[in-house]
Amino acid sequence: MNMTKPLTGLLFVLLLCLIAIVPACGPNVKIKHQPVQFSEAPSPYGKAEFPNWQFSPEKLEGEIYKSLLAEEFLVMETRATARGTSGAKKDVLHLAALDKEIKFKFKQAIPGDLDSFNNSPRRELAAYEIQKLFLEPEDYVVPTSLIYCVPLDLWLQHNPGFTAPSVDGTNCVLGLASIWLANVQIPEVFYEESRFLQEPNYAYFMSNLNILTYLIAHRDAKQGNFLLSKDDQRRQVFSIDNGESFGSFPYNFFVQNWDVIIVPALRKDSIDRLRQLKRQDLDFLGVVVQLEKDENGILKPVPAGENLDPKKSVRIHGATVQLGLTRTEIENVWGRIEALLADVDSGKIPVF
Repeated sequence: MNMTKPLTGLLFVLLLCLIAIVPACGPNVKIKHQPVQFSEAPSPYGKAEFPNWQFSPEKLEGEIYKSLLAEEFLVMETRATARGTSGAKKDVLHLAALDKEIKFKFKQAIPGDLDSFNNSPRRELAAYEIQKLFLEPEDYVVPTSLIYCVPLDLWLQHNPGFTAPSVDGTNCVLGLASIWLANVQIPEVFYEESRFLQEPNYAYFMSNLNILTYLIAHRDAKQGNFLLSKDDQRRQVFSIDNGESFGSFPYNFFVQNWDVIIVPALRKDSIDRLRQLKRQDLDFLGVVVQLEKDENGILKPVPAGENLDPKKSVRIHGATVQLGLTRTEIENVWGRIEALLADVDSGKIPVF
């Protein structure tokens, strides 16, 4: 009797279990660091400065989003992105209201489920919203991300042969539009601890990143998912792919993930803002976007209503679509906040 296959299968299952359990240890799993060589790190630029953004987050969420929803644009170019395996496209649009071109990365949601491994609009939106709890807009780590349902006739102009809408009974293709960042690069060396210990500006930005990746349990730190500013004196860092987060499984276990606290210390301002939160302040994450079908069968965002089912992440009821975190995922975010604050208070994680 050949026992090789059963044993191999058992070992594989045990390996997956081990992988799933180890990262859950949180910020306590970290090496002993040398102390940072500074006591504080003030913001390295003025308020509302966005050197890596084509437009500010406020403008993107407001005026520009309204123009997209009203279809006041022309598609100048659309093509596959240079990296990635989930079908993302780089779209160049000309906005009539601004008489300017704007670049987005657009990733189509999986039809029907609207949520899958490494293609999860709800997780991307939740990551974008969570950073607002402890960062000012000029410090955002996640580029502005907007849900948009492309009318089917427009989609077919640039994707011939594709006819299926994302949700039965609608007439559009749902996806996530993320602003294309400027003057950024994929670094050969992503993180330099010696530099963190000595340079306040560098530490400022890496701390912002690590708090966010820890809170969302980011588990896909492959090259290309994090981008750095080309300005070496202002090395802001961005997390541009957050689909493998909030306990998603499987995930990328072949890299050193940033779902634990890796840096030697954290910004006190961010920690103080997290201290002000109460558990109920996270309830909004249950509905990060709500969409309603209009008279043309196009899904359009509307103010979030009551969570239709806190146990589910995607809720489709009649003409309504809700995307968000489950109650369990929200509880896990809150647990990570509490664990982080406890480690700071105990001295395990210093602040500056």
